[in-house]
Amino acid sequence: MIFSTLSYIFIAIIVFVSSAIYGSYCYIGFDAKPLFEEMVSKWQKAKADNVEPEVETTYFGGFMRSLLNLVFILVGVVASVILLKVVSSKSPPKINDIVDILVACVISVFLAVGLTMAAVRMLPILGRAFENTVGYMGISSFGGLDTITDSIFTNPSDSKIKYGVLSTKMFDSGFFGFLEKMKTAETSPIRGITLKKEMLDFSGDLKTEAEDTNPLYQLFKLVAMKHTISEATWMSLATGVALFSGFVMIQYSGIRKKL
Repeated sequence: MIFSTLSYIFIAIIVFVSSAIYGSYCYIGFDAKPLFEEMVSKWQKAKADNVEPEVETTYFGGFMRSLLNLVFILVGVVASVILLKVVSSKSPPKINDIVDILVACVISVFLAVGLTMAAVRMLPILGRAFENTVGYMGISSFGGLDTITDSIFTNPSDSKIKYGVLSTKMFDSGFFGFLEKMKTAETSPIRGITLKKEMLDFSGDLKTEAEDTNPLYQLFKLVAMKHTISEATWMSLATGVALFSGFVMIQYSGIRKKL
């Protein structure tokens, strides 16, 4: 019975913590406009220089924001492990238990979450691992992806096509280069699908206004969002590992002596 109750509580904690992480990365701390403007600038410069822009992005923000996220996760893991300890032992934790929990959680969080965060910052391509799976599922289910892409793309027969799936071919760092090729049927990387003329300005270039009235900006926000979701997925998995390992460590008393 204890195992069953503990299991349900553990699952509930994982769901709650993961939801908090996704909310923090994808809503509270997400702003695509500065990145959009940066990508426009680099794309225009690369186009003028006739070279391919080489940009890798990450949504972990600066060092201080990453450290702040790490502290918040640590606090959440400590609180969760204390709750699990109370449920498993059916008694309030003692002072020694609290110290053991703090030590175990610091070790597990900085190893699991800290190293994961560092790995994604040093290798941004790693952060894209879940971009076209969990990320695509998120923007197609909740972001109005099909409606936006229907206003952007067309085909010669004007037949109904699920254009939303094209977002799996797009990445924030190469967004404009990909769309530039889709201006004509001859250069389009997706046979038979091109941009609607409304997506081009009077000079024939892509519309680059960072406004919600610009469908290309709306699409960029979703493409950036799936990248963000991918990195949030890494953080959720790492936090789950930290939570589990922290709880397992405190189940064996005297962890400070073993250290």
